[in-house]
Amino acid sequence: MKFLWSLLALLSALQLIAGWGDLGHRTVAYLAQKYLNDEGTHLVQNILRTDNNDDISDAAVWADRIKFRRPSTRPWHFIDAQDNAPSSCSVTYESDCNRGCVVSAIKNMTERVNDPSLDSVQRVEALKYLIHFIGDIHQPLHDEALARGGNDIIVKFDHRRENLHGIWDTDIPHKMNGIGHNLKHNNERAAAANWADKLFQVNGLRPLQAECSDIQKPLECSMQWARETNRLNCYFVLKNGVDWLEENDLGGEYFDAAALIVNEQIMKAGIRLAAWLNALGSATSTSTQPLVIQP
Repeated sequence: MKFLWSLLALLSALQLIAGWGDLGHRTVAYLAQKYLNDEGTHLVQNILRTDNNDDISDAAVWADRIKFRRPSTRPWHFIDAQDNAPSSCSVTYESDCNRGCVVSAIKNMTERVNDPSLDSVQRVEALKYLIHFIGDIHQPLHDEALARGGNDIIVKFDHRRENLHGIWDTDIPHKMNGIGHNLKHNNERAAAANWADKLFQVNGLRPLQAECSDIQKPLECSMQWARETNRLNCYFVLKNGVDWLEENDLGGEYFDAAALIVNEQIMKAGIRLAAWLNALGSATSTSTQPLVIQP
């Protein structure tokens, strides 16, 4: 039993900062694509132009792949809110991002996307990071320090043991979309495209103008998103306390309510990403020459 708990702790550490998982991140990207205007579309197509025809959803999952080779980038995926969830939730840039976090990463990558002093590879990476991080900041446990963002809270989900962070990253989105736990990472492009289509059908008329998209003030916008998302930990994610979470199977009523929140957060992330990319596209150079990706 001691070995089993040690193994679970190791798996939790490996799953740290996994974001929404492939399905969630791909869905955010596909949904954003539906809201891009001509300038935003040109920006994405111009910068992400590649030889192997990767699409925007492949760009969205790149940051999770590269973090294993670049461990210094791992703190960029989250902000550790030093609050008192579930009694009170709050996040502060000065105290919670003093060593770098997803908020400062969004700022840095926003500035790098259109930086003419950078080469094409650096700008490609900046855009890939940006697409990913705007997804990450909308996952509630990426805006919470308690138990390493829920990684150390071992729960039951449909009779299987998992950490709380992992079920929000992956298990809840997969169950929502009819993907069994044994089918993770299989054909997630198709499932993500289908999920994005459904979200767009429901929310297609939602105006981008209502979203914070001032790329000259990236800290203000991203902190607005972080505070909003962090509050969900008190409102629902951690509301009943750690003991309750560890004692109950979260695949039932907890999942039913969580699915509504996940749908809303993925939708918000996609729309806000689109507004951000449109703003970057509007500010970019008027040059029509495509970037050349260096081998």
